[in-house]
Amino acid sequence: MEEENTDDWESLLHAEFDKVDRQNQFRERGKLGGRPKLDAPKSARLALRFTPAEMKVLKERADKKKLQLTDYSRLILLEKELPDYEKNIMLTNYATNFRRIGNYMKKEIFTPEERTALLREIEEAIKGIKKQVKW
Repeated sequence: MEEENTDDWESLLHAEFDKVDRQNQFRERGKLGGRPKLDAPKSARLALRFTPAEMKVLKERADKKKLQLTDYSRLILLEKELPDYEKNIMLTNYATNFRRIGNYMKKEIFTPEERTALLREIEEAIKGIKKQVKW
């Protein structure tokens, strides 16, 4: 009898902890979840005027980099490095393929030593690729 009561008590306790954890998640992300809040939200504005020809050139350059005009302008004005869209897609595909290889290696095909060495190398390659990707 006591063991049954202990199991019920433990399950109730875990359910209560899960409920509190879920409530904290709602507080952090908002009731519906969605995009996380920024540490420093963008609130200051800058208004610029361009001629139609200048605006066309800016839009073409932003489209070429596959960025929105506002993001492209912000990167240019803040003198940040512009992302290379094609390179990022290629590197992301490489990372996905390495992750797939890593998942394949987790199966019982190789000896544990071979598997751990190869998985370590793959994880290092994925980290290197992620450092190179700039969105």
